[in-house]
Amino acid sequence: MPLTLSRQKAGNVLALVMVIALNGLAAAGAMSGDSIGVIANRYRSLFLPADYVFGIWSVIYLGLIASAVYQALPTAGAERAVQRLGIWWAVTGALNVAWISLFSFGEFALALPVMVLFLVTLIVIGERVRAGTVPSLTEQAFLIWPQDIYLAWISVALIANSFQFAQAVQWSGFGIAESTWAVAMMLVATLLGAMMAWGRGNWLFPLVVAWALRGIGARYPEVAAIADSTRWLVPAGVAAGAVAWLAGRRARRSRPTSR
Repeated sequence: MPLTLSRQKAGNVLALVMVIALNGLAAAGAMSGDSIGVIANRYRSLFLPADYVFGIWSVIYLGLIASAVYQALPTAGAERAVQRLGIWWAVTGALNVAWISLFSFGEFALALPVMVLFLVTLIVIGERVRAGTVPSLTEQAFLIWPQDIYLAWISVALIANSFQFAQAVQWSGFGIAESTWAVAMMLVATLLGAMMAWGRGNWLFPLVVAWALRGIGARYPEVAAIADSTRWLVPAGVAAGAVAWLAGRRARRSRPTSR
């Protein structure tokens, strides 16, 4: 194995260790004195899911750990994965740390653009890991699916953070009720889930969106617009995602292969 590839494997593992360690400190409040949960609830918006929903980070990090272990294996598939990821795994890790640090210290105006860059790098990774040959089941399970969940959650989190920033700066929303904005963005997230399932084969995206929206409904059962919308958007989003994924899969299979 080339020395540079070995170093990149080690670097990817180290980057993930740093991300998990610093996120753990932020979650415990050891970074700024307040935990992420406390800060999030300080500027509560109508697009904020119930606290239990954030347990998805455990699923994300377990997936990334499995992916890092897979990359470290002395196999052709692992080498191919590392080559496809390039520097983007490390860049994503750095942006994750930057975002969580800024958020922990209440620097929302800086955290938001960093999160946009964070999302862009995840989009790039999603495209790179799908490039080339049809991925095996192992590559899907240890490389593509963990990134798909990560991308889906950060997409939802960007909307939530935008709402939180609006709360922090006391934005009036152009006179439109916050509940109306929240329902509109829940609909956008649901449509995005179906589009990702159809266009990119990311069947996990609509499930993550549904998980987040169900959590928003659980936090605000007393807000009729939120509760009523999530009651039908969650099953509709899952069903639309399944149909879109099947339609997209059929379309990709019917496409003529280039020679």
